[in-house]
Amino acid sequence: MVPSEPTRRRTLLGAAGALAALAGCSGSDSSGGRVTPTEPARGPFDPESVPPHRRLRGTIDGPLVWLPDETQTGTDGEPRRRGPTFLTSRDQVDRLRFADVESVEATRTFLEETAFDSETIFLERFPVRRCYELQLCDVSWSATDIDTQFGRVLRDADVACEPDARDSTAWLVRIPEALDTDRITSYGSGVSGSSCGERRRPPEREQPITADAVPAPNATAEGDDA
Repeated sequence: MVPSEPTRRRTLLGAAGALAALAGCSGSDSSGGRVTPTEPARGPFDPESVPPHRRLRGTIDGPLVWLPDETQTGTDGEPRRRGPTFLTSRDQVDRLRFADVESVEATRTFLEETAFDSETIFLERFPVRRCYELQLCDVSWSATDIDTQFGRVLRDADVACEPDARDSTAWLVRIPEALDTDRITSYGSGVSGSSCGERRRPPEREQPITADAVPAPNATAEGDDA
């Protein structure tokens, strides 16, 4: 199996890992499939390595932000499926609908500041158990696939929560490239049971996980608890 051409981000991460190894430590992030017994521990997590993004969270059982389906009439076009969405134009941003949750205005400003001639917004939705917080640890992409990796940590002790309840979250990630989204045919997402800084380097996989594939053991499928 011939691997897909490495993206600029993956190349930069590889170079950073090589430099860290010369300094006596190593660590990088890529999406996973097979485990290597000698896999090194990750280096310190660098938040600056993750593309700019915004997160929405709410207690409602449904999408927090969505692009209306214009083929539906008599409704607000709320999608039935919660798969990933790409925003590539100002017109799409103007058509977005938001649930009544916190941080909507900040998210709108974030979208308005996106330069769609050189950037793409990737919208992904995840449910999460109410006592936990998700962290976006890594985003990698190529011309045909995109992958996100999250960490999960307990929320602050003063946050009231019900262990079995869950919230909806939406993540809007600004990819620093004008992607041809018609060519993207697969995506993958994984959730680690620890923070970004505590995760180990995921193993390399032979090919992207398709949207309708069976999730890997460490992945959280759309609609499952994180």
